[in-house]
Formats: sequence, structure tokens, C-alpha cells
Amino acid sequence: MKTITIITGSARPHSVNHAVVELVKDKLQKYQDTAVAIADLEQLALPFYNAPMPPSADDFATDDVRVREWSKCIEASDGVVFVAPEYNHGLSGIQKNAIDWLYKEWRNKPAAFVGYGWYQAAHSYAQFKELNSVIKLDLGETMTGLQFTKDIDPSGAVLDGASVDAKVDATLAELVEKINSL
Repeated sequence: MKTITIITGSARPHSVNHAVVELVKDKLQKYQDTAVAIADLEQLALPFYNAPMPPSADDFATDDVRVREWSKCIEASDGVVFVAPEYNHGLSGIQKNAIDWLYKEWRNKPAAFVGYGWYQAAHSYAQFKELNSVIKLDLGETMTGLQFTKDIDPSGAVLDGASVDAKVDATLAELVEKINSL
């Protein structure tokens, strides 16, 4: 059984993130031999990155139990899906902080990006791709960008089911295929 972890991207109450995470979870559960886990960054409550050494250092270690739990979660995953809002043309602070706490756990890990916002998450995806030039996830070519008032509304309700299904299904199919080929 392969485990795919969905990484949340917002701590806001009633965030659209919750609806998009559920949509991605429902679609992933349709794949045989796939278990879905959710890494809820709000519940994990990682501290702001404050380690004396970067996670890329050979001697990086942390005493923070939340960071160790986060590390184990990603290490145990066969692949990850970032469900990312776009805040001020970038990733949310909570998601960026979670990315910054890890390094070796990301290396060559199959990953997908499902973003949403007024600009189809194009800016947060660009920032994510720039981060990936360092952390080296095995990021697929197909990303999902859901646009408010076209694909989903600001409450997270799906407005154009065919468009949302086509985008999300393509992104997740690429991820699952990549995981299954390993």
C-alpha cells in the first residue's frame, strides 16, 4: 500500500483549503492500494523555523517533538500533495515554514501541487518551483490552479465541476503513476 500525504496550506478558520483538501482526498481514495494521510499544519503547530543549523546540514538535529513528528510523516510518505492557497502572490507562511523545517525528507519525493486563488495560484506555484530548485522534490509537470469565481467560489464550492475534475485528476494521475513506477 502506498501512502500519499496531503499537506494543508492554511490555518484560517473556514478556509477554502479545507474544501480543496477534501476534494483531493476523495479523488486519491479512488486509487487502489493507496492510503491517504493529511498533514494538518495548523494542528501540527510547528514553531517558526529557529534551528541553529539548516536542515541540509549533515549534523542537523532538533529537540522539537513537533518537527520530529513532521519529519517522520514526510519520510513515511510515498508521495505528497501540497494544497496551496495564494496569499499576496506567494505561498502561505505556514506552508513555507513547514517546507523550511525539512530537507532530506523532500529529496526525490514524488510531489504534486494543487493551488487555488484569484490568479489560479500561478504566483504561489512559481514560488514553489523556485523553492524546489533547492529541496529537489520530484515535482510533476502537471499542476492544478483553481481560480476563484471560475472553478471554485471563495467558500470552496465547486463552480465548474468538469474543469476542476480535469485539472485535479490530471495532477493526481501523474503523481500516482510516478509513485507506482518506483
